[in-house]
Amino acid sequence: MALRQTHIGVFGAIAFTIAATLLVPKSADAINRRFQRYELQLGVGLDNFMGDICSPRDASKYVWVIPQTIGVVGNVGMKYNLTRRDECNCLISSTQSIGAQMFFGQLRAEEVEKNIDKFYYRNGIGFKSYFVELSLRYDWYFIKDKKRRFTYKKVGRPIMKRATIAPSYLFVGAGGLFSTGRFSWDNKDGRQSEKFSNVAPVLMGGIGTKLRINRSVSFGLEAGLRLAINDNIDNCDGNVETTPTKPWIFGKWYDQYQFITASFTFKIREKKNGWPDFRSIGK
Repeated sequence: MALRQTHIGVFGAIAFTIAATLLVPKSADAINRRFQRYELQLGVGLDNFMGDICSPRDASKYVWVIPQTIGVVGNVGMKYNLTRRDECNCLISSTQSIGAQMFFGQLRAEEVEKNIDKFYYRNGIGFKSYFVELSLRYDWYFIKDKKRRFTYKKVGRPIMKRATIAPSYLFVGAGGLFSTGRFSWDNKDGRQSEKFSNVAPVLMGGIGTKLRINRSVSFGLEAGLRLAINDNIDNCDGNVETTPTKPWIFGKWYDQYQFITASFTFKIREKKNGWPDFRSIGK
């Protein structure tokens, strides 16, 4: 319980601070469409599940990555870069963005006797589920994208010089996870299984970086942690089953999972009405 409360307390404090900042009224000069840009993000990667299934016997071990807990994930998202401070008398600077994302893929953990070592619980149980996660997030660039610098040939044609340091950012957010899958276990009658589905609110945080390919396309890497508010993503709540057919022993772990993704980001220009112009992708 202490582990869970600590995580939720830290995430809650960060989210409250960000919300208070964003809700402060900005001046009318903040509406400067030239510097308000949308971004479309498409990515793929891996996820790692940490919960009751495959949890370590050593209670002091807070992070673990083993083949039995790794799955695949994809994502699509939209970001909105907030107006530059040096172009308007406004509170929000260009080092910040807000956005919405959808992740989808597989979460899994398998306590197969022959495939897991002595440092982790081996109850002969496992789960595989497919999930969709929807979230809202806030990004803060601690290394921001530099302004474009130009040199000129004799004919007057500008050539862009790329930044030498890749823009990097921290992010926090919140969302919801819906998953459906199958839980399985071994007993005297052989391998048994049952279907399950659940919904879990999640808090998130992480770090990312991206390298500009050209003026409208970037390639990036991102790593993030998700902490579930409930403890049932793997269909186990951490309680010890006492029935003869289900003599399971769990560590007291609250469900968490991490994503590592590689993605392409496409800048999108705005229409006169302020909505994104998707015809400008890649231009």
